Amino acid sequence: MELTETERLMLVQKKEEICELTLWILDNAPISQNQAEFKKKITTILSLVSTIASYTKSRNMNIDRLDDLANIIFSQLGLHSVVVECMLEVFCNLVNSIRFDFTRKDFKIIIPKIDLSIFRAK
Repeated sequence: MELTETERLMLVQKKEEICELTLWILDNAPISQNQAEFKKKITTILSLVSTIASYTKSRNMNIDRLDDLANIIFSQLGLHSVVVECMLEVFCNLVNSIRFDFTRKDFKIIIPKIDLSIFRAK
């Protein structure tokens, strides 16, 4: 399925929205009393990534690792501010490094591989 120019522009706009949200997150760290707002921004980012992903037929398109990272961040909010800030930076960098590959016949989304092992408690 070939994307229309309108759909391509909409996807680029979604990517710009993600960038704006991540800039807010990075500007407002460290997290103190604003945990609910951070969760809302992260959830909105995941929703935007999911919307973008719905336009691709790519079989390797898997946003579960982003969901996992968001869940780890949510579980750690308020506990270890330096660790959570590091996780937020990783999350923001990952969602901003998602790439689009428009071809004549379809569209691919490339999400960098995520190694969450460094964030898991032992």
